[in-house]
Amino acid sequence: MEQEVTMVESSGQYFACVYACRFTGEIDIADAKITALSEQVRLNTNVSNLATIYNSTKLVPWSPRFHQIDEKNPVVTFKLFGALKQAFRGKEIVLSASDTDAATVQPLESEMNTIALPAGARSGKLTAVIRDKKSGETIFKQDYPFSVVAIPKVEAGVQKRLNNFATEVLNASITATADAQEFHFSTLRPGWVFIAAQNAAAENLKIVLDDTLTVIDNATPRLENFRELPPGVHTLTVTGAENGGNILVNTVIETLNYCPGSDSMVPENPPYDWNFQMKYGMPAITTQNGGSIPEDKLEWFKAQGYHWLANQMSTELVNNADMTNRLNNSSGMNEARYDGVTCDEQFFSQPAILSYYTEGLKAYENPYNHVIYSWIVGKPKTPGIDDDFIATTVNSCGGRGKLSFEIYCPTMPTEEKAVTYFNNRAKDTVSLLKKKYPDIMQSMGIVLGNFNQIPILSLQHHPEVDYKYYLDLQMNILANDPEFKDLALTGYWGSYYADHELHRWSYMLLRHYCIEGNTAMLSDKYGFKYLPGHIVNGDFVGSFNGWTTKGNVSLDKFDDFASTSQNRWGGNNGVGDTFAVLSKKGDEISSVTQVAKNLIPGRTYLLEFCTFDVDDVKSKTVNGHDFGIRASLDSNAEINKGLSWHHIDTRTNGRYAHNNGVARPNLHHIVFTAKAPEVEITLSNTQAKAGENLGINFFRVIPYLLEE
Repeated sequence: MEQEVTMVESSGQYFACVYACRFTGEIDIADAKITALSEQVRLNTNVSNLATIYNSTKLVPWSPRFHQIDEKNPVVTFKLFGALKQAFRGKEIVLSASDTDAATVQPLESEMNTIALPAGARSGKLTAVIRDKKSGETIFKQDYPFSVVAIPKVEAGVQKRLNNFATEVLNASITATADAQEFHFSTLRPGWVFIAAQNAAAENLKIVLDDTLTVIDNATPRLENFRELPPGVHTLTVTGAENGGNILVNTVIETLNYCPGSDSMVPENPPYDWNFQMKYGMPAITTQNGGSIPEDKLEWFKAQGYHWLANQMSTELVNNADMTNRLNNSSGMNEARYDGVTCDEQFFSQPAILSYYTEGLKAYENPYNHVIYSWIVGKPKTPGIDDDFIATTVNSCGGRGKLSFEIYCPTMPTEEKAVTYFNNRAKDTVSLLKKKYPDIMQSMGIVLGNFNQIPILSLQHHPEVDYKYYLDLQMNILANDPEFKDLALTGYWGSYYADHELHRWSYMLLRHYCIEGNTAMLSDKYGFKYLPGHIVNGDFVGSFNGWTTKGNVSLDKFDDFASTSQNRWGGNNGVGDTFAVLSKKGDEISSVTQVAKNLIPGRTYLLEFCTFDVDDVKSKTVNGHDFGIRASLDSNAEINKGLSWHHIDTRTNGRYAHNNGVARPNLHHIVFTAKAPEVEITLSNTQAKAGENLGINFFRVIPYLLEE
């Protein structure tokens, strides 16, 4: 099949998409190419760097994990990619190892190449060479770190799977005695365990893991601890338990938070300091990422078994060596206070840069044996390049590398659409990855976005939605859908861009699903809903539906206002670009009023809304100050002044390039307790200056989660 096409102007790269439309059955497409039609054009056309990378030979480690090669079956499989797939005949593969003089030789296959390890190979580096049989010419050569291990046969013992994240492996009563008591549990794969002594507080209580490590004593917060353990049978020895109690061990998913010790850029939020982390974070996380941990707390943090990963930018790589150099200079890979690094951030839509990342990671020596987790965005697109990236990341660091997908989900207008969106981003991606690489789940993470702080960075696009429920919904799907069984890591990016309420809620969700192993939504306990139904038309879309107006009030719209000034992030498709305009003419007061409905008397709610200067919005003038619009609530509401605030965005530059040089809004945050099922809320320009045209949108009323 051929088609002549006149190409449009380009910066130097072209992409072709092939579609099988209204097609049933199966079709195989091979050797697709774009070819110049004339000799003159061909001579003036440079071969793209991406085409060179794509066609280069790649021998990708396929199975098993190269640091989990069973000594009873020391065989590995490589998958072949590149132009050599079409010219594999007459070639052979030679496999040697750094710890033996033996080698294995066999004919090269066009795709899967399963080959026995050389006799005596145990650990070090495997070297795979592809050569021409007749001439002996070396066509390809690559080293692969490896280990042959004795795969332990672990007696499963108690294995009560609670959900996709947690499995109960021990739940036993502790006898009320000072004498030593032993308890045993089994872990079937490497990973984290949660250990808790429940109702066992005693002055001399001490619990020792595997005869060497004290994991709980009477000074341990909550009498709980996390540990990362190898597979096998483990022993807990309890002494000094005069009060009796219960001992619980769950195997749990690795839970990650980015990033600790960084306060919100909206300073009216309470601090996210060490006390905040101790109260909310430590019961729920195993791994902190980026940020800071106080020097005087770090020794305790590490002694408790928690991990701390630095964050290393790996964007805009220029070549393979660039990636290796960044790792060589990373604090996370060179300083003892860290356990490793997360590399931020990779995109499947940038295959050439992804290849630089892969080759640079292969060349990195990792002298301190720290872990490397690779952030990734999107879905696999480019055969060979993507496969090599996936295999390299999960086989790195002695097989301890992880591939963490950034799944940051903006709100959708309905819960049904929100579920569809999340499944497309998360579930469909996992399904693709399982086809790309066997056994991916033990090294795969899904990191959710929990940033909701307008005007800094927010996934909250629709003011009518309660993001607490949506975040719960996402975690509930991960915890229960069979597609996510054995997921290795979950958690949040953007916690310091979350308001105080959602930050607390995020940790509560991790505790609920990942540590305790619950399956029901935590929102059920608090009565949260995707659409609480207390207000309508919070962005004044097309009309004043739900509102009563007074004075000089009109509707307006400005393209990209919400994504720039308010930073409703991630492609908001115009949501939030509409608003009400209150114009001050002389001393006349203008207002908009809506009655919040279906409230529960005695319950606490959050009222939020944004105000801004419409003339500044349209001229893209940075002039952040207090805009004179205020809210008044009728006598059916009691305002909690201690939890309420008014943020004035005075930044000259934003967090992202698109957030620079645009008007800055105010965010009003009012917490109130309802005394009746309805509360009338009026927003008026009582403090505006004559001639000002002030805008309002992002008006919302949702249930508020009080601190317990």
